[in-house]
Amino acid sequence: MERDRTTRALLAGGFGPALFAAVLLIESMLRPDYDALHHFGSELANGDRGWVMITNFAVSGALTLCFAAGLRRALPPGRGAVAGPALVALFGLGLIVAGVFVADPKPGYPPGTGSVEPTAAGVAHDGNLIPTWISMTAAMGVIAYRLAAEPGRRPWMWYTVVTAVASLTTLMIAVQLYDDVSGTGTYHGLWQRISITIGFTWFGALATLLLRSRRSEALGTKE
Repeated sequence: MERDRTTRALLAGGFGPALFAAVLLIESMLRPDYDALHHFGSELANGDRGWVMITNFAVSGALTLCFAAGLRRALPPGRGAVAGPALVALFGLGLIVAGVFVADPKPGYPPGTGSVEPTAAGVAHDGNLIPTWISMTAAMGVIAYRLAAEPGRRPWMWYTVVTAVASLTTLMIAVQLYDDVSGTGTYHGLWQRISITIGFTWFGALATLLLRSRRSEALGTKE
């Protein structure tokens, strides 16, 4: 019983990425002179309220690591029982790294900012983006592979596949709309937020599925 409670508590960490998305969207609306359509979310780590975004990265990443541990405990041996949680853990680490290495300010935010020389932290932050998304996409692929073999889980499998493709595609659109040389772009902030919302809420959906399944098993019923 104690093990089950611990597992359920760890699985609840799957709501961490969804929390990240919610805080990102709220902070985007609260910051004066910040244009969410044309600035990346990471730029919110700068300015007087930068600590909010830094904390968001760290807390969401830590919760994702908890979810990875819960996923490892909850999944019976079989497809992706080890690889899935490991990839989720890598994604969680990527979020923490993004908080530790703060993004450099970009022209326009904080207000009055022009072109700035790249810092080591900023370069590390930017370089962390693609590996983090690859880890998330790969985790979704592994979980989809597992769901395909479980009775009644085909709709969840297709939801996971569509989410993986949509989140990665919209991120690539955001990257293409951004100019590395000038540090500016058009609507890359919008597309990044679409990507984050699609991809990060999937973790909460998966956590809900697993928590409901464990509750059904405890009650001796089928989901």
